[in-house]
Amino acid sequence: MKHKKPLALILSLITALTLSIPVMAQEGNIPDKIIILHTNDVHCGIDDNIGYAGLVSCKAQMEQVYGRENVTLVDAGDAIQGGAIGTLSDGAFPVDIMNQAGYDIAVPGNHEFDYGMDNFLRLAEERAEYTYVCSNFIDLKTGSSVFLPFKIISYGDVDVAYVGIDTPESFTKSTPLYFQDDEGNYIYGFCQGNNGQDLYDNVQNSVDTAIAMGADYVIAIGHLGMEGSTPQWQSEAVIANTNGIDAFIDGHSHEAYDKKVKNKDGKEVVLAQTGTKLNAVGKIVLDPKNGTITAELIENYTDKDPVMDTFIHALKNGFADVLGQVVAKSDVTLTTKDPSGNERLIRNGETNLGDLCADAYRSVMGADIGIVNGGGIRADIKAGNITYEDIINVHPYRNEMCVVEATGQEILDALELGASLYPEENGGFLQVSGLTYSIDPSIPSSVIRNDEGEFLRVDGEYRVSHVLVDGIPLDPAKTYTVASHNYMIKNGGDGFTMFRDNKLLQDCTMLDNQVLIDYITKQLKGIVGKEYAMPYGEGRISIIYSASAAGNAA
Repeated sequence: MKHKKPLALILSLITALTLSIPVMAQEGNIPDKIIILHTNDVHCGIDDNIGYAGLVSCKAQMEQVYGRENVTLVDAGDAIQGGAIGTLSDGAFPVDIMNQAGYDIAVPGNHEFDYGMDNFLRLAEERAEYTYVCSNFIDLKTGSSVFLPFKIISYGDVDVAYVGIDTPESFTKSTPLYFQDDEGNYIYGFCQGNNGQDLYDNVQNSVDTAIAMGADYVIAIGHLGMEGSTPQWQSEAVIANTNGIDAFIDGHSHEAYDKKVKNKDGKEVVLAQTGTKLNAVGKIVLDPKNGTITAELIENYTDKDPVMDTFIHALKNGFADVLGQVVAKSDVTLTTKDPSGNERLIRNGETNLGDLCADAYRSVMGADIGIVNGGGIRADIKAGNITYEDIINVHPYRNEMCVVEATGQEILDALELGASLYPEENGGFLQVSGLTYSIDPSIPSSVIRNDEGEFLRVDGEYRVSHVLVDGIPLDPAKTYTVASHNYMIKNGGDGFTMFRDNKLLQDCTMLDNQVLIDYITKQLKGIVGKEYAMPYGEGRISIIYSASAAGNAA
């Protein structure tokens, strides 16, 4: 939709009358098409699927057709973390690759913060040659946006504003500690309050400001997502509670879609997301001459830009000897996915890789129970040799292992929080070792969180039941030892605050990926065997339905 620019229109009319030149003659520099290419949730998948070399080739082809000045490349977050190349460089090498690819604008995703706030701000300000924008990432000491709320790019006489939005889930989907001062007070915010209204108001203010500054179109670049995301912070919720956004480029939930959603005024807004790891490139076409906006996903693109291809291989070769080192072997494929449909399962169901990671935590750390958040298990391991890179890709965050004392009630609360969104995907869904549990999805979740998404209490019936520790029913009053990483035990990651003030028996010892290596090489004698053959795991997590729900279904 082309927004009116009252001041600009008046000035053009005055000029036209003074010079006796028709107003239409001032519109000679309007491009036929404006192309916005977009990516999201690449997670260091630099040469996966289409790859950055394919993206650059695709971008070059678009520039040949539509003119270089009419093609813009943007990213909707979670680009610099998720693989060895990010882990070994604290996100710097992925930024270098994005510079080489010619990105113009990016929005920070929750995982941009995973190497620490100071590190990311330094990357954004000193290393990135593109511009980070984010309207709702606020420095609470000044009340101002940390980055530019939006950036306006001119395409001839057409101005397009790109408004950045990051999910308030960043508090718990990264590490809450990174957004706090030394006393534990939050010094950064994401306009997370009032059940979404603070976020809507912030975005609306940026949209209105951009239009007042002359934007003909407003494109939101959001890392908000849909499936598994907090409902009031989803991209469709922001669209439904604002007006003035013409298209919304999304990320965070790893979905692939291009559709239309109605805004607050009932007008349709294009909404698009490309999935993850460059399995598609998004393309939005603005046609200023007829006012249309269309979206599509470019998939199965096979051409590669040779310069970018060489650039990526040079970076990878720099530490190929380390990453290629074989550390163990697996007789079975260890998976995060559902073999029946290749959909991601690790965030709403048990898998053999989830079992393996949880077993490693419990066994190596010598605890009663091991728990792992599904969002912390990032890649599969194929049958055959296991390299150091494979292990890093499974656990790329460099989390440190902890063992804590916890009551049975606290453990039950943790399981309940992890199951609160089931059957939707949830990075906080718990893979377990040393215990088994059931989930009854017919019971509505009654987990209460604060504005930052942190656990407060359960205010109703539990949907988790039949919890057994080593085959014995969980005792709410008994104290157990729980092994996990500092993200969950100390920092409240994914909202798990119930352990934060408990007695630590082991505090930030080994890295989680080293624990996994040690478990396989020492406890399993270097071979992951048939005990992990079942892709759905060994039945530690079961789904049940209440009698009333079964009766209603019948």
